[in-house]
Amino acid sequence: MNVRRLEVLFALTLVLMMYVYPLTLIGLWLLMRELTEYRKDIKRSLIVFIASLPLYGAKIALGISGWSKTLGITPIETSPAVINTVHVVFLALQFLSLYFLYRALSRMSDDTGAEMLKTGGLMLLVAIPLHFATITAYFIATWIGLVLIIYGLEQTGGVSNIGKH
Repeated sequence: MNVRRLEVLFALTLVLMMYVYPLTLIGLWLLMRELTEYRKDIKRSLIVFIASLPLYGAKIALGISGWSKTLGITPIETSPAVINTVHVVFLALQFLSLYFLYRALSRMSDDTGAEMLKTGGLMLLVAIPLHFATITAYFIATWIGLVLIIYGLEQTGGVSNIGKH
């Protein structure tokens, strides 16, 4: 395992999460295989992510996903309470999935001394509530988190010391 591979895997995972949400499954799966020392937390992230997929489909059907317009789907008419509930529960599951990813990054940071890994992970967590304010703030915060994670991986001095205390 090397730093460049991890940078690509984290970038793949987060870009997919922002733009083609269901395919994030691939990034999380590859991260779980690559980072065996942190498999437990990444596996939890993957499980919660899988639990959020039906709600993502509901978001598309309800018209609260950008993919609704892209795919030309006419939103299902329903009450604002249903729309808000689907949106809030989806974002809560997305937050929980990212929280478990953050835990892996935090442990990696503790193992390597690369504090930017924690900071990048925290930025991802901050991005989720920003989704309520504006989608642009969500994307900006997520991109900043990704840049900080990549910078943190560069600080590790190579992944040979990841997982060693």
